[in-house]
Amino acid sequence: MDNREKLEKMDRALRMMEDLKNSQVAMIEKSSKLQMDAMEFNFSEMEKNMGDLFSRYNDSLDLINTEVERFEIKRNQFEQKHGLDKIEE
Repeated sequence: MDNREKLEKMDRALRMMEDLKNSQVAMIEKSSKLQMDAMEFNFSEMEKNMGDLFSRYNDSLDLINTEVERFEIKRNQFEQKHGLDKIEE
């Protein structure tokens, strides 16, 4: 695999992580909504469980955000190191 192909593969990985991040955000929003609904229904067990899910999803989102930031730095360093950031004529 040449450097250009490796950079393209890194870009795909970044897009997948962004997609994963968006999925986590949706799960956080849904678990929060369900927790609020459970409060209205007076379903304490569901309320607790949705709160637990919210916390887990939020922790996962923090982890994903950290990895996206670290990977973007590595990707950008790779691009610059190999001169792939210059426009080809």
